[in-house]
Amino acid sequence: MAMAPEVGTSRVFVIVNAKSGNSSPEDVRKASKAHRAEGSGEYRIHEPGAGEDILAIVRGAVAQGFDTVVAAGGDGTVSVVANGLIGSGARLGIIPLGTANVLARELGIPLALEDACALLNGPNTTTSIDAMKVKGTHYFTQIGIGVDAFMIRDTTVKHKRWLGNGAYIWTAATRFIGFRTHRFSIAADDRRARPRALQVVLANSGSLGTSGLRWGPDVRVNDGQIDVCILRAQTLLNFLSAGWSVIRGRHREDRNIQLLTARRAVAIHADRPLPVQGDGELIGETPLEVQVVPRALRVIVPRDQVRN
Repeated sequence: MAMAPEVGTSRVFVIVNAKSGNSSPEDVRKASKAHRAEGSGEYRIHEPGAGEDILAIVRGAVAQGFDTVVAAGGDGTVSVVANGLIGSGARLGIIPLGTANVLARELGIPLALEDACALLNGPNTTTSIDAMKVKGTHYFTQIGIGVDAFMIRDTTVKHKRWLGNGAYIWTAATRFIGFRTHRFSIAADDRRARPRALQVVLANSGSLGTSGLRWGPDVRVNDGQIDVCILRAQTLLNFLSAGWSVIRGRHREDRNIQLLTARRAVAIHADRPLPVQGDGELIGETPLEVQVVPRALRVIVPRDQVRN
């Protein structure tokens, strides 16, 4: 996939989620100003108030001629802003302020505020990434059913601020005790499976939100497909074995991990309604139907990060 180098931008609209991470809107303003070249075009920063419709704000900015909209926040903020850009041709910029920052990690976007702002002002490039569509909403990292959805549901904002990614790990550890597997019916294009599993993840992005750990060995945001990762572990020993395989990147060698791919759609049913998370936010319950949307979104990235 070809990517054209770009330096700077013309009209930039930044949406800052003040509730994400430890950087305040004022921190973002200062860092953005420090790295913004004089005469490089309009640069507007907006902090949505309670109840404001971010989708409407993004679409309004595009209608006003802003060619780049930047999401300064966590994965949830990035997902909402990105949805407002679908079909517009405008680019998404990311200033990662969240706990996991999965998409930023996947794309090699710096996690430090100053470095992320420097990237947005060049040198940089633009790449197109795929999306997963559920009932009219697009998701760009992972959609999960099982432990991760319960983990996101039960991890408090206070714990995330105190422990960062460790808050999710702590919640997962406490919830794992007594958590049982479920019977799933999965259709990935024309292939079908009925596993009993602890976790099912539809991965557009491979990153687990922790450096080096991935849902699958070949999961890429720009390959035109969804990778369905099924964790079939039924005992703590199975779970630890699968975890060790993930750490070593040997997913395909572990009998507790099953991998499927889909280029059109995925449908999932479970033996009872289970919570579903998308891009780190709860989005409903099973059953679930997902469409693959190739090259759905243009994103600003470092020149050397995304593989063709």
